[in-house]
Amino acid sequence: MPFVPPPRRPRFTFFSVRTQVLLAVTIVVITGMCVFFFLHSRSVVDRLVKDRLRNEAAIAAMQFTGEELASIRSAQDMQTPEFGEIVWRLKDIRAQTPGIRFLYIMRRTDDPQALAFVADADALESSDQLDRNNNGTVESFEQPGSPGDLYSIKDVPALQNEAFIEPTTDDDVTRDQWGYSISGYAPIRTSDGQAVAVLGIDLMAEDYAEILQSIFSLQAFALVVLGGVFIVFAVLGGMWKHRVEQMRHLDDERRWLLQLILHQVGTPLTIFKWGVESLKEMMASLPHAEQDEVRENVLIMEDGISRLDHVSEVLLAADRIQEGSMQVEEERVSLKIVVEDTIDGIASRVQQRGQRIDVQMPEDCMLTIDRRLLSGILRELLDNAIVYSPQQGVITVRVFKKSKHVEVSVQDHGGGIPHGDLPRMFERFSRGSNAGKFDPNGTGVGLYIARGIIERFGGKIGISSVEGQGTTITFTLPIVSER
Repeated sequence: MPFVPPPRRPRFTFFSVRTQVLLAVTIVVITGMCVFFFLHSRSVVDRLVKDRLRNEAAIAAMQFTGEELASIRSAQDMQTPEFGEIVWRLKDIRAQTPGIRFLYIMRRTDDPQALAFVADADALESSDQLDRNNNGTVESFEQPGSPGDLYSIKDVPALQNEAFIEPTTDDDVTRDQWGYSISGYAPIRTSDGQAVAVLGIDLMAEDYAEILQSIFSLQAFALVVLGGVFIVFAVLGGMWKHRVEQMRHLDDERRWLLQLILHQVGTPLTIFKWGVESLKEMMASLPHAEQDEVRENVLIMEDGISRLDHVSEVLLAADRIQEGSMQVEEERVSLKIVVEDTIDGIASRVQQRGQRIDVQMPEDCMLTIDRRLLSGILRELLDNAIVYSPQQGVITVRVFKKSKHVEVSVQDHGGGIPHGDLPRMFERFSRGSNAGKFDPNGTGVGLYIARGIIERFGGKIGISSVEGQGTTITFTLPIVSER
């Protein structure tokens, strides 16, 4: 018989070549998605923490003025009531804000690489309170800064210039004998807007550092790659849940801090208003020569009270938009009448600056909206245009009626906004990087409030700007159907 070789055992393959290639591509894609979402989550957490720190530093800095810091220069000034009052306020802010480790104020010196302490929240603590490691001795690193003590900023870029312009933070988390921390800063200004000092906050960041450094171990990464789609989605779901919890936690803290500040501001603001009214009533009984001087000071105080009142109102409005609790009274209104009334309300400001508002509105239209809120939006956009436009400039309001909506734009020919700042202009507490040159006292929530109101009524809002040439804000609103 001829030799017949045994049948060759079929080669066992788990998947066909084509399936293996597809699986390999899928794993690569999934792995890439994991890496992308991991890095994106880190970026989001980093941004949220730094936004919170900038906001807290900015709100804390608003409780101090450059004038009250002027007399505190050396350790001898620690005995003065003014110093004790500033330290008490710093301690109160720290006690009311979770997570703050150190809180201090510093001013510039002749050395560009060094700042001088003005006050520290721990400046009046006892030795037992300062001995945090409980070794019976207050070490040098436990000593708070005294007025006039120098602090090197050679390795702190944020303190070299940016902190005196707008709220900012350090780039990275640092670690010392106290643990992980991250620092934020905000300028303290005089009544004329000049930044003369910086308030600094060192925030405990153990949880934040852990998130940034060990969210994703090598073992977990290998498990994701080998486990496939289900494990990938589980990891992504966990990371998303963690990010949402972080956002909710940070937002709750921000809202609590804002409500506390508004509550503390409200009482003294009312007292100031009463005081100004009393001065106005007394003015008639003063000699004629003194009336002019008192009247001038009353006007200055009224302007300051108005600014503080405006800040409180816009912060409260921003908080209500965030919560979705803004009160709305819908009614049928004429857009033309609202535009005219709003412009009449700011006519004196426009006249003082020698500016002109040109309204281009071919025909009127009716809207269903809260008249007060719509006027507030127009007022905010026109106020911005007035501030950022040169004197003798022209501000243009254009209204175009279309089939189902109306388009309103406010255009100025002022300083404009850097291109890189435009994507975040409708976020809370966001301003153009060059805004401080025109208005050092802005809050950065006006456009955020405007967007919330416009979208609440079914509209859209956008911005276009060229630095050095001007800015145009455009929003749309639905038109009431004619029946």
